[in-house]
Amino acid sequence: MSASARPLPVDQAHGDTSIAPVPVSGPLEQTVRFTFLLLAAVTALLGLFWLTGNVRSVPTDSTAVVVLYGKVVDVRRSGLVIALPRPFEEVTFLPSSDHQISLRVTRDNTAYASDETDLELQESDDWLHMEKNRDAANSSYLLTGDGNVVRLDATLFYKVVRPVAYMQAQRHVPPALRRTFYAAATHIAASHPIGDFLVVRSGGDETGADEATTRRRAALRQALMDEVNARLRALNGPNADLGIEVTRIDLVPILPPRAKEAFDQVLTAEQVAAQGVAAARTDAERVIQNANRERDRLQTDASAAAEEMVRQASASTATISADETAAADAPQPVRDAAALKAWRDRVAVFMSRVGEITSVAPGTGQTILSVSPTSPQAEGNTQ
Repeated sequence: MSASARPLPVDQAHGDTSIAPVPVSGPLEQTVRFTFLLLAAVTALLGLFWLTGNVRSVPTDSTAVVVLYGKVVDVRRSGLVIALPRPFEEVTFLPSSDHQISLRVTRDNTAYASDETDLELQESDDWLHMEKNRDAANSSYLLTGDGNVVRLDATLFYKVVRPVAYMQAQRHVPPALRRTFYAAATHIAASHPIGDFLVVRSGGDETGADEATTRRRAALRQALMDEVNARLRALNGPNADLGIEVTRIDLVPILPPRAKEAFDQVLTAEQVAAQGVAAARTDAERVIQNANRERDRLQTDASAAAEEMVRQASASTATISADETAAADAPQPVRDAAALKAWRDRVAVFMSRVGEITSVAPGTGQTILSVSPTSPQAEGNTQ
């Protein structure tokens, strides 16, 4: 057998002349094989992602609702949600009952100012053209119980209490809540005066007025929130339940421009009056303090003068008191002699201060005592 001769296949050895394919391992085959393996791995990975796409963790501030072909099958508030992949089941996350959702509610007012809101019509104005605009401008104001008007802009804070109902009516919640608020605000405004909506201080007891105003506004907000929630509960049903509850309402009352200017003037006047009252009270307190100081000074001076007079009187009567004390227990002749001596001493002092004294005995015309201012005793006592 030569070196170039090759052994025949088994089939040819038995007489079969067909040629068997020889396996080839070239670069093209390896590339195709690797591509198919890569596509298979990617497909398996995508399938795994698809199978586990609805395996999720529910956040603490959310609620998961599982829907199977449009029917709610599970509501999970916390933990892990395991659901079939889409389109079999869908998992929707909604705010939990502890999460507060805010909604700004305000009336869209036009730029037109009606006669109730500072309009000054001229003779050439078109009344027919302006009538509709006036009605549109006035639609944002509410009539209060005392015949005034006020516009209420508010921020509503609500929470989801029934997740299934909220999910079904989620698109309709903002407009329905706005209409409910407008209806409740109309009812509440008609039963309250304008003072319950505004912060108006009186010129008297500011602390008491502020507390009363705060209580009235808190009661008004509470009544408005109760009215809104009552209207929301009235909507509960198979086709109209919104699944929410209002927890807080922040009100911003707005007056017409002319009325607002008048209220601002009232507030300014009350502030000026309060400042005047405060200044008058300060002046009165200063006058009272000055009067108290003057009273204390006069009382101190009077007390000192009285004490000085008492001391002088005590010093002046010390001799008489001593003589009286000494003669209290002495015999009667001694007391008479002491009294005579004291009388003579006092008479001598008295006589020394008199210019001239003449004593005449009654019925005789005789001179008993004659003291002239030239006598040595008189001159010495006078000096």
